[in-house]
Amino acid sequence: MKRSVAREWTVVLAVLGVAMVLVSSVRRHLFSAHKSAKETRDVYFLPPPNQVVKLSLGYRHAVADMIWAHVLVSQGLHTFQQRHFSNLTRLYDVITTLTPTWRTPYLLSEALITFQTGQVPYAEVVKTREILELGTRNLPLDGEIWLSLGQFVSFMAPSSYLDDKPEVAARWRQEGVKYLARATELGAGQSHISWQALGGANILAAAGKRDEAIRFLQLAYAVSDDAEFKADVEKRLARYRQQDERDARLKLLQRKLTITEDDQQRRKLAQEINRLRAQLVRETNIALQKAFRQAVSEELPWIGRNQAFALGPAPHPALCAGRGHDRQTECATTWKEWARRQSALNAAP
Repeated sequence: MKRSVAREWTVVLAVLGVAMVLVSSVRRHLFSAHKSAKETRDVYFLPPPNQVVKLSLGYRHAVADMIWAHVLVSQGLHTFQQRHFSNLTRLYDVITTLTPTWRTPYLLSEALITFQTGQVPYAEVVKTREILELGTRNLPLDGEIWLSLGQFVSFMAPSSYLDDKPEVAARWRQEGVKYLARATELGAGQSHISWQALGGANILAAAGKRDEAIRFLQLAYAVSDDAEFKADVEKRLARYRQQDERDARLKLLQRKLTITEDDQQRRKLAQEINRLRAQLVRETNIALQKAFRQAVSEELPWIGRNQAFALGPAPHPALCAGRGHDRQTECATTWKEWARRQSALNAAP
């Protein structure tokens, strides 16, 4: 009995050994061929989105979830292989058609589509905006989607992907303010949305649209319940009022100076104009010193004033990536440049 069992095991092991040798002799050539072959293009494997809806047989959310999992895994593999994921936007069309009210794909669309190897094509930048706009239409009361749309259109796209299209970038910045204003309205109970959307006022002020910037701040103040946020908005509005009063006073004095013929009166008017201008310089210097102390205490609290002067400001790595940040104070690399941008910010908060 033992001999028969041993003989059977010997035959089995011999067959396995021969099989291993044969498989190895074939796989050796296949391994070298597989190693030399590289994927260069993606093959789109789905029919048009409307047909996918019919093929889902009613299981739209399940099919969308499977495609979404494929998108996440494939995007990671493409990044690892340093290849552009050319089918990503087409897969997004299928997902948003299957489940138009699923918010997660909308919130991650900017990161997935623009975080690609190499230069992001302009068509994909436009497609990202279209996907986010679709999200606001399908979920019109979702403040975070409006915020993502506003930040992408106002800040990210113009500064990172529209360098060669300055006119388009300027138009996008202005259009994005409307999305940020809507995000402010919907984010009344979410202070982080209000804080992040507040940059829309700076865009309007930088474009010379002071009245619109004031309306933006008044809206943000009216809908917010955050005491700290409302205090910051009050300071910004107070600076606007002070600037309006000073500008109106200067214009009035300059107009009087041009029409009066009395030398004594002209000297008084000139002294008053110089006094107002000196007051503006003093206020600007005080605001700069206050902003400098705040910047040092927030970014470098463990060092002194002299060490901070020697080291220079600390640009924010995420906010200052790419081009188009020549107006942002937090992206200045020297204190001189920081002071120039901060002065411009104080002039148009």
